[in-house]
Amino acid sequence: MQISVKREEILDGVSFTEIIDKKFKTNVVKVMFVTKLSEKEAPLNTFASMLLSSTNSRIKTNFEMSDVLNALYDSTLRSGIVTYGDSQIVEFTIGCIDNRFALDNDDILGQLLDILEDCLFSPNVSDGKFDEDEFRLRKKELIDIINSEMNNKRYYAFNQACKSIFVGEPSAFSHYGDIETAENIKSEEVYEAYKKLIKTSHVEIYYVSPTGEFPVKERFKKAFSQVEREPVEGIMRTPSPIKPEVLYKEESCEMLQAQVVMAYKTHHENVDACGLFSRILGGTAFSKLFVNVREKQSLCYYCSSSYIQSKGTVYIVSGVENDNCEKLVKAVDEQIEAIRKGEFTDEEFYNTKLFIVNNMRSRSDFPGSLASWYFSGYCSGEIISLEEGMEKIMNVTREQIIEVANTLVLDTVYTLKADRTNMEGGQEDGE
Repeated sequence: MQISVKREEILDGVSFTEIIDKKFKTNVVKVMFVTKLSEKEAPLNTFASMLLSSTNSRIKTNFEMSDVLNALYDSTLRSGIVTYGDSQIVEFTIGCIDNRFALDNDDILGQLLDILEDCLFSPNVSDGKFDEDEFRLRKKELIDIINSEMNNKRYYAFNQACKSIFVGEPSAFSHYGDIETAENIKSEEVYEAYKKLIKTSHVEIYYVSPTGEFPVKERFKKAFSQVEREPVEGIMRTPSPIKPEVLYKEESCEMLQAQVVMAYKTHHENVDACGLFSRILGGTAFSKLFVNVREKQSLCYYCSSSYIQSKGTVYIVSGVENDNCEKLVKAVDEQIEAIRKGEFTDEEFYNTKLFIVNNMRSRSDFPGSLASWYFSGYCSGEIISLEEGMEKIMNVTREQIIEVANTLVLDTVYTLKADRTNMEGGQEDGE
């Protein structure tokens, strides 16, 4: 893959990465605001991102924004929120066809950047608050998102589990808050949160293009130099403290099947080995949990694991019958113990490596995914190419996997039991 990548700090607290790959036919620009995750400010930042991506001082409604984007050859403007470590990432992404493919020499990227700049630096605000009509619409949207997450029992269980897994840490907080918080948010509060986000966030900008001919870096350098800035570096990798004894937490909810979330923590420094361990355990259709716990023992409807390197935590998430919850916890521990003893074949090991590498390779096919790869490198403190990342995965040894397994400590078991008392049957969302 012939990819040119250049990263530089263009202002204090603002870094710009240009990624050029001639095979692409589109341009993608991502602007990532990295800020500390806090219980009070996280929902306000989320709300602000929704408002900023839907209107600005020139484009007053979301309907008008849609019409304008459609006219620009179906260009896109989206916002998103993610957590990394104890930081909240507020992301804005634009995408459009390359100007070479536009009729009449239209400057599609330039017009789209005009819109994004207005969204970020000239929002739809008057008298110190966002437009009331758009504010009400986005508040309803936020409440709908919270309700949908509560109705998705798998997601709800995971969010509830995080409160116990990361008790006392910022990662325990939700981006969206709860219904009461959303209903009581004031427009003035969101506007103040927006101003703080622009002023204090560390900013990572990514420009993915087939040519790199457009002066995107210069535009953002000028735009950010014209606003007051006091950037604070985000808190990226913060391994979670291991509890002195396992925390068992149980709740119940009206639903058909129970949800069990287990968290194992490790302070092992080899994140590639940790990620590969998690895949061997429960990240593929030939993993230990899928083959032995789900298929052979029939203890669950699903059972998978994932590794969050920023918190040094391996999650195992399962959907089970109430009577099988304790059996499931025991069975998972047995599979981890098997890996500790080296009880996984060379074929399992190699195929899992290939699974990860193939997923990594597919990132190069999509401009947004490629940008996200380099952003994750910034977050982890090691900015490397996809090829280098794949090579590191292939170089992980069996001994390193066993070493990781032996450092894992069971930290939290959260069980959301199924209460079917008032249910008449049927399948619920998230199951």
